[in-house]
Amino acid sequence: MSSTYFRIRLSQVPRIQEQEITAFCFAHKALGISEVLSFTQPDLTYDPSLIPQRFLELDVFFEVKPEADFFSSLQQINPQIRMIENEEESKDWLEEWKKGFVPFKLVGPIWVVPSWLEKPENVEIEIKIDPGMAFGTGTHATTKMASYFVHKLAIENRDQINSWSLLDVGTGTAILAVLAEKVNYGYITGIEIDAEARRKARENCELNHTSSVEITDLQLDEIRDQYDVVVANIIDGVLIRLQKDLLRVLKPQGHLFLTGILQERDNLFFEKMIENNPLKVIKRIQKDEWVGYWVQKI
Repeated sequence: MSSTYFRIRLSQVPRIQEQEITAFCFAHKALGISEVLSFTQPDLTYDPSLIPQRFLELDVFFEVKPEADFFSSLQQINPQIRMIENEEESKDWLEEWKKGFVPFKLVGPIWVVPSWLEKPENVEIEIKIDPGMAFGTGTHATTKMASYFVHKLAIENRDQINSWSLLDVGTGTAILAVLAEKVNYGYITGIEIDAEARRKARENCELNHTSSVEITDLQLDEIRDQYDVVVANIIDGVLIRLQKDLLRVLKPQGHLFLTGILQERDNLFFEKMIENNPLKVIKRIQKDEWVGYWVQKI
């Protein structure tokens, strides 16, 4: 495998010629092609919207620099197409990332340990994580805040926590669901919209030999049970959109942890999510540019 690869940025490509240009590139031994997209997201309560473009920008990847006839022939197809070439270093990005993911203390006596490493000496409780493509290694500020809430509630209610149920909305790697079992929540359900993340969540549950965690294929609007605790480590705009279902699946007097709020949007979130619902704020914390709320249904 070459230590470098070549990326050719093609701009001013007419949409009507997309198939022709794509076929031409693959005929000249391109490894792959990706479109450079433009989008707008004026409000985080909305999904990103693509900005229609008259012309395409394409990144074309080659193992080695294309021959001169690639460039000259492309100019013959359309002399308006612009080309910028870059030679870039080839890396095993997964292995590079793994080098920076080391064991660390998550909350209380509980450590997160990558599945490919042994836990450090004197670590009593570990959560083994192999994140794959799923969100949730425990290093992100929002995951740390959610972990703090899950742990603190369990410590404050240690005599009864083993009879409480918890729903982890957007479970990702299942790190919070596994943490909940480690601190003795009785029944834990993780839900996730992404099928690959659900697969990885189940693998992480097996890694940690969980017995009270279920990763279900059901989505939030399909959940019919109510839970003592609901955790939603999700960006604020989505939390606002899901608020009716989040409140519906939470028992009266139940606890709701919301930890994906950008500090700059805190006031708007508070108005739309907390003031707009029968919720009492138990605790608000901030880490970096993120805000987390522990609220109780009243």
